[in-house]
Amino acid sequence: MRNKIIIVLLLLTFSSCSIFRTSQSLTEKKINETATNDKVVSTDIYQKFLGDYNLEIIGIPTGDDGSLTMKVSRDGDLLKTEYTGETIEAASWTVIKSTEVEDDILFVEIFVPEYNITGYWELYVEGNEVTGYAFDRFDIVGTKSD
Repeated sequence: MRNKIIIVLLLLTFSSCSIFRTSQSLTEKKINETATNDKVVSTDIYQKFLGDYNLEIIGIPTGDDGSLTMKVSRDGDLLKTEYTGETIEAASWTVIKSTEVEDDILFVEIFVPEYNITGYWELYVEGNEVTGYAFDRFDIVGTKSD
């Protein structure tokens, strides 16, 4: 009887410490899967961020608002951002280093070699409307098309 009580207490201790719980892998976090009628439907979390962006950075110290166009695409499992149109030459003072999605926010890492500064464009995409911040200081508004 004493052994049974010890075993039950050990099981309760281990289960309360979450030792028997399973964890979610990185690929499960990246692609949410739901079963419907024995079919698996995958929702790609990157899909809503892919497309062409027409953005305006408001409140730049020069007094002008900065307009730019860029394209976010997928390169395998990675997101890639590049300037498009007239912005390619106009934005030559910045270098796009990386693009990531975290907590449903698109982060584009920007490096400004002239000042040796690295910052982020933090973009919130709702349908075709885009809002956000540049370097946590300037507002960004714009649109996205597929």
